[in-house]
Amino acid sequence: MAFRYGVLISPEHIRMMQNNRTHVQINHDQQLFVRGELQTLSEEEQRLLQQYAEGLRKFVPEIVSLAVDGVEVGLSSIEAMLAGVGSQSQQDEWRALIRETTFQFLSRFVRSGDHFYLAPQSLNELDNFLNRELKPQLTSLARRTVGAVWGALRDALRQSDNNFERAETQDWQSVNQLMEKITLGMDEKMVELEAKSALFCQRMRELDHIESKLQKRIASLAQFDVVVEKPE
Repeated sequence: MAFRYGVLISPEHIRMMQNNRTHVQINHDQQLFVRGELQTLSEEEQRLLQQYAEGLRKFVPEIVSLAVDGVEVGLSSIEAMLAGVGSQSQQDEWRALIRETTFQFLSRFVRSGDHFYLAPQSLNELDNFLNRELKPQLTSLARRTVGAVWGALRDALRQSDNNFERAETQDWQSVNQLMEKITLGMDEKMVELEAKSALFCQRMRELDHIESKLQKRIASLAQFDVVVEKPE
């Protein structure tokens, strides 16, 4: 299942967007605008529109929140681990790298108060981006920075006569173990996403079914197929 258009949810409006242009807008779950023109709806069409809007209002924020929370868990884990390690300039550099690494992802999922935006994508793309793109990028970044810091700490201890023996015998925590801690929270979000994927797909099929009914009744909606089922 996939969203062919971006979907913006706010308390008053639902907008279906592409290239920063709104093609379809639903106001207060009752009024339908297609390319800026208000559509005259029958009672049955108003009922279908309300069902469609209510489904989007429940479904889109769940996906956005799950994705954003997963990223925030990973970032907070890394930042907490790096806090107080190295100089201030090094910490600023690491934070800048982290922000750069996640900017592309977060631009696809926006949550601001009671406003939510989901960029065009499929559920598979969401899972792939979280699990195959974002997490390896964060892991690679943390491995480089933490590995360098850990090496610097070992070198500093070896240069001290009092700590030389301790540096040789201490059971240093490996970088891999640190990576496990960093990605633990994100892994939990991956499991949560996988557990919800079947339910998400079912809800999207229900939305697609309602959307199809609306499109058959309202000719101007036919070209704006927002919820689609992608071939396997």
